[in-house]
Amino acid sequence: MADSKSIAVLNLGSQRLTGALFSKTGKDLVLKRYEFIDMSGDPTVDASRIPQLKIGLQELADRLKIKGSTVNYSVAGHTVFSRFVKLPPVQPDRVAQIVEFEARQNVPFPINEVVWDYEFVTEGGGETEVVIVAMKADALNEINDQVATAGLKTSCVDLAPLALYNTFRYSYPDVDEPVVVIDLGARSTNLVFAEEGKFFTRNILVGGASITAAISKEFGIGFGEAEKQKITQGFVAQGGAVEEHSDPAVAALSKVIRNSVTRLHGEIMRTINYYRTQQGGALPKRALICGGGALLGNMTVFLEEKLKIPVEILNPLRGVQTDRGLNADAVEADAPFMGELVGLAMRSVGSCPSEVELVPEVVATARDAARRAPALIVAGLCACAALGAGIMYFKNAERVTLEKVASMQQENSRLTALANQIRAEDASLNQAVAQSQQLVQAVGDRSYWVRLLTKVNETFDNDLIWLTVVEPLKDGKPLTPQLVTQENAPEDKDDKKSAANTEPVYELRLQGLYRKNDEGEQIVYRFASALAKTGWFAAEKFEEKRADFVSAESGVEEDRYAYKFNIKLPLKQPMQFKN
Repeated sequence: MADSKSIAVLNLGSQRLTGALFSKTGKDLVLKRYEFIDMSGDPTVDASRIPQLKIGLQELADRLKIKGSTVNYSVAGHTVFSRFVKLPPVQPDRVAQIVEFEARQNVPFPINEVVWDYEFVTEGGGETEVVIVAMKADALNEINDQVATAGLKTSCVDLAPLALYNTFRYSYPDVDEPVVVIDLGARSTNLVFAEEGKFFTRNILVGGASITAAISKEFGIGFGEAEKQKITQGFVAQGGAVEEHSDPAVAALSKVIRNSVTRLHGEIMRTINYYRTQQGGALPKRALICGGGALLGNMTVFLEEKLKIPVEILNPLRGVQTDRGLNADAVEADAPFMGELVGLAMRSVGSCPSEVELVPEVVATARDAARRAPALIVAGLCACAALGAGIMYFKNAERVTLEKVASMQQENSRLTALANQIRAEDASLNQAVAQSQQLVQAVGDRSYWVRLLTKVNETFDNDLIWLTVVEPLKDGKPLTPQLVTQENAPEDKDDKKSAANTEPVYELRLQGLYRKNDEGEQIVYRFASALAKTGWFAAEKFEEKRADFVSAESGVEEDRYAYKFNIKLPLKQPMQFKN
C-alpha cells in the first residue's frame, strides 16, 4: 500500500492501462514509479473489455503496490458524451439552473440515467461557455466496480481529454500561442485545443486499432499478427518522390499505414475548421502529439506535411521531477504514454484549469454519509436523552411486571404439561416424515438427470451451439471416474457399500462449440443466462459475474468455422450417483 502522502493515478485506456505514483515537493510533482499493462485483442470489441480491465487493474495495483490506496483515474474520451454550450446572459446564482436545463436538452440519454458535470470554458465579456460531460451511470459503476475489485478506493474520476488539458497547462506554462494536443490512442484520438482563456476538446473514433484493422484486411492476417507487424516494422510512408523501403513487404505495409492515417488527418482538419468557425477559436500554431500512435515511425513528419505547422511529441513530464530510483532514459522513452497521469495527479495537489468530476454511485453514497455525520451525532445525543427517560419509566414498570409474572408462572406450569405431550407427538410425526422422505428422494433421484438434461435441451433456441461435454463436478474436479456402472459394479458387500457412498454433485460443466454469427460470443452468454434462470442452478448473480461462470473464445479469423466455449454452473440440488 502506498503511503498517505503519495498520489496514485490510473488512466484506463482502450488497449493500455497506465498507472503512476506521484508525491508533492513544495509546488512540484515528483514521479516515484509508473507501470503499463497492455490488454490483448481488438480494443473495439466491447464484450471482452470488462474482463480484461478487471485482470489488468489487479496486476497494475500489484506492480505499483497501491492496494488499499485511494486513486484518481480517468475514463476514455469515447465513453463519455461532451458538449460545449454557450449560455445566455444570466445572474450568477442562476447559472447552475441554466446549465442543468442545457444538459437535459443536449445529453442524448435520460438525465436520471447518467452521471454528469460541467466546467466553465470562458467567463466574462458578456458570454459564458461551459463544457457538459455525461456518462451512463451503469457503465461508470461497472468500471468503478473493477477498480474496487482490484483493492482500490476511488477519489476522483476524470475524463481523459480534460486530464490531458490539465497536463498541458502544468507542463507547458510558457506556451501562450494556440496549440492542439493530439492524443493518438488505440480506439480513438482525442484533440485538445488550448489558447489563452479558452479550450476545446473533441474525440475522433479513429485510432491505432483502425490502422491495425486495415493491415489485417489488406494482408489477410489476424488482428494480433497485424498489430505485431505495425509495432515492429510499421511506419508512415512519405509522400512525394521519396525512395521506398528496400523490402517490398515493408514498403507495402507503410503505404497501408499512410492510407489509414490520411483518414485521421481528414478528421483532424474537419475538427480544426469546426473549432475556428463554430467555436470562434484560433488556428493552432503548433501541434503536440502523444499516445501510442505518436511513436509510429514518421508520424510527426506526416502530420507536419499535412497540417503545415510544427509538430512535436508531447513531454508531459516537462514540469515533473523524477525519483532517483527511476531510469532516466526509460522515463523519457515512456513519457508519451503518460499524458493523462500528470493531470490526474494535479487533482490532488490544488486547483486545476479543469475540475470536471464524474462521481460513481458508491462514491456519491459515501460522500453523502460523510456530510450527514454531524446530524447523526446530534441524533445520537438525543437518543441518549430519550434512553435516560426510558430507564425511569421502565423502573416503575418493573414492579407491575413482577406481579404479572407471578400469576403467569402458575399458568405456565399447566401449559408445560401440555407442551410435553405435544413434543412427544411431534417426535413421532418427525420420525414418520423422515421415513417417507427417503422414499420421496429415491423417486426424485431416479429421474433427476433425465429432467435436468431435458431442461438443458429445451433451453436451446437455435442450431448455432452444440455441446461436446456434459460433466458433473465436485469442488471443481470431475466426478465421472467415480461413477459405477452395472458392468464394473463391485462383487463383495464392502465394495458395493463404498460405491454407493459417492460424493454429491455440486456443479455441472458444459463444453462445446458455437458457429460464427452476428452476435459473436454473446450467443453463448445468452444460452448460459437462460440456463441460470431455469431454477436448476444456484447462479442468482449470473448477470453480475457472468465471467465467473462462462468463458468463450472470440476472434475475427475469416477461415474459422466455430469457437470453443465453457460453461460451469453450480447445481441447487446436490445428487448422489448409485449403482
